[in-house]
Amino acid sequence: MKLKHIVALATAAFVLPLHAAELSAQKGISILLVNGQTAQEKVGTNQVTDGFTQAVVKMDGKIGHGASAEIYESKPYVLNFDANGSDIEVKLPKFNSAAQAKQAFDSQKPGWKVLVDGKSVDVEYDLLPGKKGFMPYIGMEDLVAEHNKQRGIYFKEGQLIDAPVAVEVAAVSSTSSVTSSAAVAEAPKVATKNVEQLKAWYLQASKEERKEFRRWMIDQE
Repeated sequence: MKLKHIVALATAAFVLPLHAAELSAQKGISILLVNGQTAQEKVGTNQVTDGFTQAVVKMDGKIGHGASAEIYESKPYVLNFDANGSDIEVKLPKFNSAAQAKQAFDSQKPGWKVLVDGKSVDVEYDLLPGKKGFMPYIGMEDLVAEHNKQRGIYFKEGQLIDAPVAVEVAAVSSTSSVTSSAAVAEAPKVATKNVEQLKAWYLQASKEERKEFRRWMIDQE
């Protein structure tokens, strides 16, 4: 019952009227995908709606000045954040040299930031794993979809949707070759997906909706 109430609250937040916002990045950063789809503009402005937003970005700009300037290109990163505002910008700290940028990205903590209407917001980011061999990031939409699936995040036509957990469980149950022990092993995976999906819904909700949700949680104790 508790899970149903949480999902109902999240769904209510999802159907509220949304307005378009503009997503861009500072010079030297390319936006590759937005909410599971190829970005409208890699170095320009992309239209997004309020709520949970995911952008796949990479650094590929010139660092330094004059003869010492170098081009540095990073691997793609997946950024998740709450976009409630009109002007959204992806930023990085200032790097004085390509060596400094390389050191930051090698640590997998380069310091990605997201500003919404000029104010910094919480952002979670992960290095996007690539394929082995030549051109590891070809077919990036599929790579991102698999990355999101492992975290219980699903997009359809650029919109966040509920995880198809029920469909997956039904398919497992209807397959005669699946043993009872395998069905039991599936349960922790489903629970993990539920938790990740609830996190995504929470990030999408407004401040007032989050307060209402927290009050509801307290009443359940």
